[in-house]
Amino acid sequence: MVFVVKRDGRKETFDKRKIIRTCIRAGASREIAEQIAREVEKRIYDGISTEKILQMVLELLEERTLAKAARYDLKMALFRLGPAGYEFEKFVARLLREYGYKTKTNVIIKGYCISHEIDVLAEKEGKLYMIECKFHNTPGIYTGVKEVMYTYARFLDISQSKAMSFAQPWLFTNTKFSDDAKKFAKCREIKLTGWRYPSKESIEKLLEKRNLYPITILRSVSKREEEALINSGYVFCRDLFKENPKDISKNTEIRLKKIIEIVREAERIIGEGNEAK
Repeated sequence: MVFVVKRDGRKETFDKRKIIRTCIRAGASREIAEQIAREVEKRIYDGISTEKILQMVLELLEERTLAKAARYDLKMALFRLGPAGYEFEKFVARLLREYGYKTKTNVIIKGYCISHEIDVLAEKEGKLYMIECKFHNTPGIYTGVKEVMYTYARFLDISQSKAMSFAQPWLFTNTKFSDDAKKFAKCREIKLTGWRYPSKESIEKLLEKRNLYPITILRSVSKREEEALINSGYVFCRDLFKENPKDISKNTEIRLKKIIEIVREAERIIGEGNEAK
């Protein structure tokens, strides 16, 4: 029996079925997923970290297709958005605009007791949503019930002031929600969007449905280059196709040769992602 060490320090028995399920979710066939799981099982040792297993799987996936490896690494790509300097609320606003919402960020609204800075105001089909964004830059941390209750308290204060009428409060995060957070949200009709929740409209599903791979998923991009690209408005891989590489180079102060390399990798991910649909 082989034990693996999770990011939070806990140990659990290695289960190759998890690798198979994750590879299939990334778009690999069951045959390829099982091949990768068998190869990983041969290489692991007692006490290996989940990070090293992840890297192993990514390398094996990348040997077969770049897009599938990128989709497997999507969760860590979201964590890398924070250090790159792009505010999570702006990322959420941009994502929702892809789904037909009109959005504004960092809006001050007067409540009954105090004024509140709302991360994102989103409107669609005549319904207005108050969105609270909770970003975690450390893997393994859950978004808990206190964050959900905090969102609800702000919603109540604004509702009582009648300054603005919201259809529903909404909490957006890049991590998983705790069970209590889900229970409270269901009881108080609070909309939640996070990692793998809700099952059909989770943050990774919303990104994958529209091929909205963040540029932090690219292997050819350094931390400095990520920051330069994101701060210049190139958040998703497909943003790199909207302008001439020379203009991107000028805007980011990244060498043209490097920009061309980055764009080519982005094209491969987007192209393979489209073929998988």
